[in-house]
Amino acid sequence: MHTIKKLIAILVIVIAAFFAWRTYHSKPVTLSVMTFNIENGGTQIDFSKVVEAVHKANANVVGLQEAWGHTSRLAKELGWKYYDNRQHIVSRYPLLEATDSNGLYTLIEVKPGYVVVMANMHLPDDPYGPDMIKQGASAKTVEAMERKVRLPTALPYINKLSALAKDGVPVFLTGDFNSPSDLDWKNRSVAVRWPVTKTAEDNSLVDAYYKIHPDTNTATWPAGRPMAKHSFDGFNPSAKDLQDRIDFIFTGGNSKILSAEIVGEPSYKMAAITVSPWPSDHRAVVARFEVTPVVISKFNLAPEKITAQGKPVILLTRKEYKSGEPITISWRNMPGNRYDYVMIIPAGSKKTAWGEAVRLYTYGEVNGSVVYDDKTAKGNWLDWYSASEGHWPLKPAKYDVRLMLDDSNTELVKTQIEVK
Repeated sequence: MHTIKKLIAILVIVIAAFFAWRTYHSKPVTLSVMTFNIENGGTQIDFSKVVEAVHKANANVVGLQEAWGHTSRLAKELGWKYYDNRQHIVSRYPLLEATDSNGLYTLIEVKPGYVVVMANMHLPDDPYGPDMIKQGASAKTVEAMERKVRLPTALPYINKLSALAKDGVPVFLTGDFNSPSDLDWKNRSVAVRWPVTKTAEDNSLVDAYYKIHPDTNTATWPAGRPMAKHSFDGFNPSAKDLQDRIDFIFTGGNSKILSAEIVGEPSYKMAAITVSPWPSDHRAVVARFEVTPVVISKFNLAPEKITAQGKPVILLTRKEYKSGEPITISWRNMPGNRYDYVMIIPAGSKKTAWGEAVRLYTYGEVNGSVVYDDKTAKGNWLDWYSASEGHWPLKPAKYDVRLMLDDSNTELVKTQIEVK
């Protein structure tokens, strides 16, 4: 009798655990994820080709890089309702924010009441490791550079997604890493253990494309797009650029990789899905997964995001400052893109490129403020390690203070100050 009671108790526990798991998890669903650096907002060649690439890839959700304020435009032209300007994500499915996400990830409601997690990142582009190897640098030197330049930006995303994945949550990390795969380089003459991808792998995240194509020599940059006569940054791909795979989709948790393909120009043999003319200097990656989403109540949802209530406005306490005096710049009604920024530049100057004007990022805040002083004279965005713009103290002169759109050269509004 005692044995029977023990067996009944065990059976009750097993049944309870099963129903608890079934409540926490949904039945598996198929999800198609894409990463796509659309290059300078996707308009240098033809924005409609960006739309066509996403349609042809049959993606459900896309992590964008270099969106330049066109995240919502892409969603609209795709006929999708959902986008996240701060994360640069567009989706067929509702996007939600968890209170503890700290701007690192977005929830995707792939089935009513059930979600997966997605993060999207764009790592610094300079110094570029493969170029350093070509110029004779050792693997040790390049790995040290990567740990200093790119890994600090990537770590918060990797650590957060890894923790969620260990709890069974399906997670996805998309992005232009500007750094190759350590798996691709393990048999090369200089076997660099690229720290970003290596750290992701060590934290149980899986490179979807490599998992399906472990023996292919594939590159996502540079792509063979047409020559842009009026390139915004003066760049056009050439034969001198080193081909490598630097655009990734990593996954973890209850996520099974079903397929992964390159999306690019017809002349690239490794592209399974093609568009002509190809609109970017990066090829895209699309992967299909079978995921078991988790119940949405696992997360505490943030209140609905604040949205702009009118045109952008710059607010300054005054218009005249002494040289060496901190300047507090506030704004209202910014679009909320991840890379919206404040620019300070000599009045009337057209030199707006990196190294010529300070950039103070808004971090996606619609309403906020930032202080320009000796601590932020080189900019306040640690991702861009090599930034050298900005001067402190500002020399006596007149300066434009401009609100700028999402890392682009598009000015939203400006005012002027005088330093005496």
